[in-house]
Amino acid sequence: MSTDAPLHILMLEDVETDATLVRRELAQEGFNFEAERVATEEAFTQGLEDFDPDIILVDYSLPRFDGLSALEVAQEERPHVPVVFVSGAIGEERAIETLKQGATDYVLKDQLSRLGP
Repeated sequence: MSTDAPLHILMLEDVETDATLVRRELAQEGFNFEAERVATEEAFTQGLEDFDPDIILVDYSLPRFDGLSALEVAQEERPHVPVVFVSGAIGEERAIETLKQGATDYVLKDQLSRLGP
């Protein structure tokens, strides 16, 4: 991948305003990226295939699909792609569990400034 090519970010996020905040933070950090937001298991699976993400940002808690299930799907379909949980509904124990399950990192929604680094 050329350094000029945008980073492809697949976001599993059910709240559009939260996705907008993530996009804004990444833009402020100077990232060149294209982000695709999905909110269902079907759209997530399709995004993994069609969008070919470089990184996956996953909300822990969604109405009909959860972050740990998404992590499992991502590890099967795109094992080389890092998965970062971006969630407001994740406690320390759950965060540690995501890391044990193979997530690369987690960022709390009220600390989005940590996302860029």
